[in-house]
Amino acid sequence: MAPNEELPKQLEETIRRANTILFRRGRSILTGMEISALQFNALLTIREFGPLSMGDFCKHLFTPCSTATDLASRMERAKLVERVRDKNDRRMVRMHLLPRGEDVLNQVIAERQSFLGEVLKDYTNEEYEQLLRSLELLEHRMELK
Repeated sequence: MAPNEELPKQLEETIRRANTILFRRGRSILTGMEISALQFNALLTIREFGPLSMGDFCKHLFTPCSTATDLASRMERAKLVERVRDKNDRRMVRMHLLPRGEDVLNQVIAERQSFLGEVLKDYTNEEYEQLLRSLELLEHRMELK
């Protein structure tokens, strides 16, 4: 492969490995809370996109509706979320985060951020700023595609 062809491969592999490391770090906390990785991703999705209909919930999680419905039921029993009927359209049910779901998110994200802080502590301010700018630019350009 030419260097330009090799770069996307190397970048994708590096991002995937870094994400796996970060995922494992957060997973250690989830295990103690008896919350699955899929439940955590569902909580993140609801926080990011707001109260979701079951159809949108399925789409964002890339799961069949039957899987998402079972997941929603388990999360509701665990008091992480609640399903609320829409006031304007009683047929529409939306997933809402409950305080326990917010707490789970906050704890895991705080642990991940603490871990990243440890990793980044030996970076100079210039290295940190360069990394942050590069990642923000990558994210921006990916959003445009």
